[in-house]
Amino acid sequence: MFQERSEKMIEIASTTDSEFTDVLLTSYVSLLENNPAEEFRFNIIDDELTDTDKKRLDSLTHIYPNCQEIIFLGNDFAGVYHGANVVSPRSVIKENTYYRLEFPKLVDRPRLLYLDCDMICRGKISTLFHNELHDNIIGAVESQMYVDRLDILGVKHQFPFYFNAGLLLIDTKKWNEHQITAQAQKYMRDHSDIIAFQDQDTLNAVLADQWKPLNPKYNVQSPLMRHEKQSLDPKQRQAATVALKDPTLIHYTGFSKPWITQGEYVSPWRDEYYKYQKIMFEKVGRR
Repeated sequence: MFQERSEKMIEIASTTDSEFTDVLLTSYVSLLENNPAEEFRFNIIDDELTDTDKKRLDSLTHIYPNCQEIIFLGNDFAGVYHGANVVSPRSVIKENTYYRLEFPKLVDRPRLLYLDCDMICRGKISTLFHNELHDNIIGAVESQMYVDRLDILGVKHQFPFYFNAGLLLIDTKKWNEHQITAQAQKYMRDHSDIIAFQDQDTLNAVLADQWKPLNPKYNVQSPLMRHEKQSLDPKQRQAATVALKDPTLIHYTGFSKPWITQGEYVSPWRDEYYKYQKIMFEKVGRR
């Protein structure tokens, strides 16, 4: 049974390994700093984190009153994804990118907000977390690559948009009822030759016409930040323009990470990441 207190708690789901512990800590600090009135529980699939990594993450419960709990879920299912397609044209991908598919099975809560660790929060997220999904299984933000991947993948659909999987607002009951994890695992195995964006292609194929578009301010991605792409839909272009002026969640997608300092992939919002990294080091300390 789902716990009653979960209705008020903002449940965050994340995956990380030791290499990205500081990145995840910076993301969590940005969430906690900007949402002091909300209670958070962080559910982490930890891809062989060290004891030091876990201790530093757990320290947030002592530093921030609104950080109620840090739960480490391990990766006992890793073998399921061993050998999965990790070839990507726009970023460096690890097998643990697929681990997000496991959260609705591992976390017994009515609703989860999955966030990639390379995201920074700049504002309130209560409205996002409590967004009405109606009959949809997830809420997500359209990929700001604005690519027609569903046609490329040969997926039948009525709704012609493709979402970015870095933010997933999940109705866990509906997800499990529709056996989305099992469907996704089958799809990734059966279509490994055409998957170019790993779990994102997989989830879009399995969840076509079953997701609610969320305001783009909740997942402002690198192509939009760098003005690389724009939607063909005038309403979507207008919404993206507004989102870019004051994003709630910045997502450093692809190669455009905040630690890139030269070349075409430098993020115009990289200073925002270091603002919160500085706070994180001051409060949590370094390794």
